[in-house]
This record gives sequence, C-alpha cells and structure tokens, in this order.
Amino acid sequence: LLSRRQRQMCIRDRYMRKKIIAACLAVMLACLLWLVKDRWSLPAAQKTEHEGLRVGLSQAEPLTPWKTAQIKSFKEAARRRGAQLIYHAPEEESLEWQIEDIYGLLDAGIDYLILIPSARNGYDQVLLEARQRGVPVILAEQDVEMEPEYDREDYILGYVASDYYAEGELCADILARHFGIEPCHTMVIQGEKSSAMDWERYMGFMHGVREHSNLYVSKRVESSGNRLTAQKVTESVIADQDIDFNAVFAQSDEDGLGVLQALKLAGMEPGKDVVIVSIGGIQDVFKAIIAREYLATVKSSPEYGDAVFDIINRHQRGENPDRQTMVKHREYTLSLIH
Repeated sequence: LLSRRQRQMCIRDRYMRKKIIAACLAVMLACLLWLVKDRWSLPAAQKTEHEGLRVGLSQAEPLTPWKTAQIKSFKEAARRRGAQLIYHAPEEESLEWQIEDIYGLLDAGIDYLILIPSARNGYDQVLLEARQRGVPVILAEQDVEMEPEYDREDYILGYVASDYYAEGELCADILARHFGIEPCHTMVIQGEKSSAMDWERYMGFMHGVREHSNLYVSKRVESSGNRLTAQKVTESVIADQDIDFNAVFAQSDEDGLGVLQALKLAGMEPGKDVVIVSIGGIQDVFKAIIAREYLATVKSSPEYGDAVFDIINRHQRGENPDRQTMVKHREYTLSLIH
C-alpha cells in the first residue's frame, strides 16, 4: 500500500497533469477563436464599408444589354459595400420623367445621387435642390451644362465616363488598318445631337478620317441608338441607290446590329461587301464578329459601379475625389477575340 505522502504526490501529479492539459486546451481554443475571428471579421468589415448609406440612381435610357450591364455594376458595387441602391426602372424615356424620378429619390432621403443624364441641359433646378438638401451628385456616362450663373463644380461631386472622343478615333483607325491602301467609303450612323456622348464619338471619328488618306465619308444618317431605327435608315439608303459605301461606322452596337440586319435583307454580304465597326462591346456583336459578318467593336466598358463608389468612399473619408474618372475602352476584332 502507498503511504500518505506517496498518495498525496500521486494526487498532486494528476492535478498538475490536468492543469497542464487544461492550459493547453485553453491555448488551443484561444488560437482557434483568433483564427475564426481573423477569417470572418475582415470580409464583414469590407462588405459594410458604406453600411446604412442610401444611394439613388436615376437614368431614363432604353434598357439595352449594355445599359442593363451598367445598372448591374452599380447594384453589385453597392452590395459589396453594404450600401442600399435605390433605382426605379424608367417608365418613360424622357427628361420630364427623369426630373420627377430625381425629386422622388431626394424625397426618399438618399445620401448620394448617381445621375445618368438623358440630355445636356435641363437639370439646373434639381441640382440646386440636391445641394440644398446636402445630397452630393455624381454624374455617370454623360456630362451636363448649367446656366452661366451657376458654378458647375459647386453642384457636381464627380464625373465618371469613357473617353468618347478617343473611342471614335479608334474606330477610324480600325477601318484605316483594314482597308490599307484601298479607299474606304463610309456611311456614318450618327447618334442623337442632344447626346454629348454621341457628339464626341462623332467628332473623334471625323478627326480620325482626316488623319487617314484612305478614309472618306460618303453619307451621314441619324439614328437613335436602337436596332430598328438604324435598320430602317440603312434600308432607305440602300433603296435610294444614290451612294456607294463599303464600310459603316455606328456610334453604338445597337445601331450597328440594325445595319447588319438591313444589309442581310438587301442580299448583301456583311463582312465582305460592307464592313461594320461600332462602339459598345455587347455579346451579339461578338457573335457577329466570330461569324465574320462584323469587322470590330470598341468596347466601352459598362463597369461604372466601382468607380462611382470609390468617389463616394473618398468623400466619406473627408477627401476630395477626382473631378473626372475615365473608364477604360479597348477594341475587339476577330484576331483579338480568339
């Protein structure tokens, strides 16, 4: 039998072993909790960067595939930052409807307004109202003009857009490279005159035409950024038989696809008889390029969301964001898609 001293030593040893085991388990549990906290708390902080912010988005343009992708980018950027995006699909494609929509967003208590203007002018009063309510405004895609008595920079926090002039120039460069020493007689599908974006693309293309000796403009016709209108004006040009053209520059992919359909219905071979270059970068045009019915598109990225919310983020931190942010563009031809 063990003596009392030996029994006490055995009990003490068991106690010490239990204490050591308990201490080890406590250390292991603490490490596990730290790892879990480190793994999950950081993403949560990133997702709630603007938690509680209410951001309004107003636009009154047709919901084309490009426009749908742009709106999706705003929604995803807001979700990633924990902000609430308030957006109403346009009931009318008019300035009047958009003005009413903006007042409705302001009444809803938004903290920021993302405005995609449908015209150059006509926003003075709502911009004044937004300023009076302390709601900063970020312009996207198109700029606005205000009356001379207003300093635009007092009413606009930032402006996010692509370099439309450079997009038009690039389209001219693509045609010049394609035709080489052969003459390129181009029909230009001109956008709406009220659109600063369409006007800048047109001016950029015309500058490119002047830079290349093999480029000529045979005809200019107007469209409205949709396939059916562009198809009808192209059918009218073909029916008149008063011009000869072997290329088309369209200021949007939607216009270009309308031209493509008109050429097919006229029994012409798009890609051979007439080549088309346009701006946008939507999937239907990529398919036409792969089918060798379309020469090229300049992809004007619809990914505006992060750029806009970066402006909001800097403003929230008390910084002065850049007045203008450019969204990148790039060309896609058959060789660049494969």
